[in-house]
Amino acid sequence: MTQTWMRPAAWTAVLAALALPIVLDLNSYYLHVLNLAWIFAIAALGLQVATGVTGQIVLGQAALVGFGAYATALFMMRLSLPWYLALPAAMLLTAAVGVLLGAVSTRIKGHYLAIVTLALNEIFRMVALNEEWLTGGPMGMRDIPTLSIPALGDNIDRQLYFPLLALCFAAYAVTVLFHRARTGRHMRAVRDDEIAAEAMGVDSRRVKTIAFVVCSAWAALAGGLYVLLVGFAAPANFTVFESIKMMLMVVLGGLGSIAGTFLGAVVITVLPEALRGLQTYY
Repeated sequence: MTQTWMRPAAWTAVLAALALPIVLDLNSYYLHVLNLAWIFAIAALGLQVATGVTGQIVLGQAALVGFGAYATALFMMRLSLPWYLALPAAMLLTAAVGVLLGAVSTRIKGHYLAIVTLALNEIFRMVALNEEWLTGGPMGMRDIPTLSIPALGDNIDRQLYFPLLALCFAAYAVTVLFHRARTGRHMRAVRDDEIAAEAMGVDSRRVKTIAFVVCSAWAALAGGLYVLLVGFAAPANFTVFESIKMMLMVVLGGLGSIAGTFLGAVVITVLPEALRGLQTYY
């Protein structure tokens, strides 16, 4: 009875705390940092599914985020699609990349898979850097149409704070449901002992492919939301260093912990900005 009462109370407290930045009229810069935290949390959720739940080491998540960001931007700027069509299209396209990664993961494992995904990140960066006709090269893609909701505030960071937070919670809810479903149990079985899981009838190839598809789709969603927030995408935004930051979010939050991913995303995104004044220790 006590737990039944405490759970809604805890969620109410969390939601009230998350609304404080708007209620207290927080500076736009800090709102921007928090918006980035919600976006990174979505990307980290996908990485949590692949690495924390399924046990596939992925060190190229930033490449998938970048793929989704560039795809969203190109769909809007080259094909004149509205954002609500461009973003799902980018997610589908990036999910197809996840299928390819899933096929690769059935051939190589462990550290070798980590090296391949690391190489994928560098390949993506080089393509984005050199194919100026498509990506804008080192200068990136500028003047990407951003998402504006004037009724929610006087600047884009204030306008998108609650929508991004809502999408983040929606991604969390879907991931939790997925984690508790049969496929989620199969993923954990593959992570713990792949041979034993296959002996019990689990199709490890299918499970790994699904994990990479989810990982890629959430990365693309994060990438699309990123360009809709900042209106800009460049190779420097999607480097190996960014992939390592996302892996740190997952590790800090706890491998296999869906809720912990949010803590990791907030800490890794907000803490460096809070320490920026202490340049010696940054």
